[in-house]
Amino acid sequence: MTRCQNRFSATLLLLCCLLLSACGFHLRGSADIAESLRQLTLITPERSRSQLEPVLRRQLEANGVILNSGSGYTLQIISESRSRREATLGANADIDEYELTTKVSFEVKDPQGTPVLQRKILAERTYDYDSDKETASSAQEAQLYIEMDQQLANQILRFYANLKPATP
Repeated sequence: MTRCQNRFSATLLLLCCLLLSACGFHLRGSADIAESLRQLTLITPERSRSQLEPVLRRQLEANGVILNSGSGYTLQIISESRSRREATLGANADIDEYELTTKVSFEVKDPQGTPVLQRKILAERTYDYDSDKETASSAQEAQLYIEMDQQLANQILRFYANLKPATP
């Protein structure tokens, strides 16, 4: 009886795997990048330490893009800014919520140096602020900035992956 159950389980597992692969399922974050787009030079602003750069590098490398200097396409982060503003005030004019915003402007150039994509993207988050729990609120703010950087890196990766490579 157990041998029959084992065969049934194995057959069911195999069937599930076949169905899952046939539907076009991909792991989250994976992008199908054309071969000619797999060589990329990443340029970030030199005047400030980019918070987005390490996250973007990891995303690109995880999707098979070889980061180098000088050949292939060029992705330049033109500007990157973060801001925090009061979103809501309480009855005593105390701050109840903050709104965080990260803005990124970037450009992609083909191997000949011709701009093929220019975008400005942003990510926003709002969080509850409690002045009695200042440390927890600042930790929450830092975590939200990390999540926004991941979101922006994913957006840049999707824009890049959807480029139509130039035909020679």
